[in-house]
Amino acid sequence: MSADEKPLLERLRAMVGVAHPPEVARDAVNAAMIRHWCDAMTDGNPVYTDPAYAAKSIHGGIVAPPAMLNAWTMPGLPGRRGNDPATSPMHALDEAGFSSVIATNSEHEYLRYLRPGDLLHSANELLDVSEEKQTGLGRGHFVTSRTSYRTQGGEEVGRMFFRLLKFRPGTGRSAPPRAGGVPASAPREHPPRPPRRETTLRAHEVREGDSLAPCPVPITTTLIVAAAIASRDYQDVHHDRDAAIRRGTPDIFMNILTSSGLVARYVTDWAGPEALLTALRIRLGAPNHPGDTMLLEGRVAKADGGRVELELRGSNRLGDHVTGTVELRLE
Repeated sequence: MSADEKPLLERLRAMVGVAHPPEVARDAVNAAMIRHWCDAMTDGNPVYTDPAYAAKSIHGGIVAPPAMLNAWTMPGLPGRRGNDPATSPMHALDEAGFSSVIATNSEHEYLRYLRPGDLLHSANELLDVSEEKQTGLGRGHFVTSRTSYRTQGGEEVGRMFFRLLKFRPGTGRSAPPRAGGVPASAPREHPPRPPRRETTLRAHEVREGDSLAPCPVPITTTLIVAAAIASRDYQDVHHDRDAAIRRGTPDIFMNILTSSGLVARYVTDWAGPEALLTALRIRLGAPNHPGDTMLLEGRVAKADGGRVELELRGSNRLGDHVTGTVELRLE
């Protein structure tokens, strides 16, 4: 029996733990990509884009938004894959008809913030491929991986745990999308976006149980497309409505990197520009489609000696889009 004739799940699980050469980012960390990200996310933190402010900050210069961690090694528009197709679960699943993909979980650990000139190398390890499961989107496999990010000098700067669903389009339990896209609903009342803090909270100012002011995020086509491009994610479901409908959704939808970026923006807007994010762990639920509004809310779950853990959720009219935790350090 040839490798291609083995049952799919057997072939996929044989790839678990197989070492691959690191992927090298196409570009070093740079100010232009940082600015594109901040524009798309409407993130006004000056340590990312204001050289004079950043020079006087705890960073001593411009740094990249931490939630950009995996954006630097995204393949970009050509969709190149550095791994051998014979040992790539994504290629094998595509070939087997599981051609649609959606991210479900992303967990970042930030060992240090990235600076312009850092050239990232990402070493990816496949942890698990689930048995075929029926989901609302379709029949598919959950693929779980872990990635370590290092600079050109070998310094580890971050880690990511990631899970996605590869599914067969047209096999979901939900009704087919309507020709008119996402049905309209009565608008919900939302508070205004809270102002961004100009100074950073001190550790003694934060108490367990404190609430973050709710923050509405209007979900527009422009936000979804601009942020997908800024995060170098060219999956067609994030910019091509016809392709999204063919894959079983009523319209384009927000990618997980944007959800991460908006959560991180919400936290630093509340905590201040020099708050240091050390971890961001999110799970996605109801998709963010154009025409909706996501309301971000949060509370302080732990506050101990400058180490703070926040519990967050972002909900839209379909339910919770994102839930998770963010860890940060305050002086």
